[in-house]
Amino acid sequence: MVILDAFCGCGGNAIAFGKLPSTVVSLIVCIDVDRAKLRMAAHNASVYCIPPNRIIFVEANSVAVLERCYRDGNLIMDPPPRTPEALSAYPPREIYDGFTIGGIDLLADCASHIDAVFMDPPWGGIDYGAMGKDGYDLARDMKIRGCERGCVGFPPTPEVDGVRLLKIAAAATSTRFVAYDLPRNANKRSLALAALEAGYEGNSKLEEHYINGRLKTVTGYFGQDFRHILDLNKYCEGT
Repeated sequence: MVILDAFCGCGGNAIAFGKLPSTVVSLIVCIDVDRAKLRMAAHNASVYCIPPNRIIFVEANSVAVLERCYRDGNLIMDPPPRTPEALSAYPPREIYDGFTIGGIDLLADCASHIDAVFMDPPWGGIDYGAMGKDGYDLARDMKIRGCERGCVGFPPTPEVDGVRLLKIAAAATSTRFVAYDLPRNANKRSLALAALEAGYEGNSKLEEHYINGRLKTVTGYFGQDFRHILDLNKYCEGT
């Protein structure tokens, strides 16, 4: 599958995907608004010996890419004209530690479709913990900046909350498979409401991550009914 890492940062998650066999993950499309972070991610990928043909790094607003560039897994933006004047409107391409970094024009060349989205969005700084246990509400507390001036060929993209983010990520994929990394105190009800708003039915999977016995983050998995992993007999016996 082709995975879009919507908030790449320094590339830790993208590298983990890149370590999987190419028969499982053929390409990781990394998006971040900060080219300096993309260069760090490219360097880290080279340190971990990820093949350069397995990852591309795109300098762009993640909300704009999810909402305006992909629909049902297919690239819906028109390929840019191959004139020097048109291509100069995009962030410049460069090869950094063997990896290609560029603008959204890279998508037309390398990623005509995506199968899944992984999101580890900014949670609003270090204050997310002050919301208390189960107090982080996706609609109220997560605010992701849109593209204020618009990407090349697109009008400006407004700010979205954590509920809207899941909805546009689901609509961008062919499989509707989305992995959504969240703070440990994310409110489960707000996550469930976000899933319903995005059109999911059945059961999702919520995975908790612990380090030295302490809960650090949770990841929600959407795109299929996960009830098969539950011991339904145990639940029935308890009712």
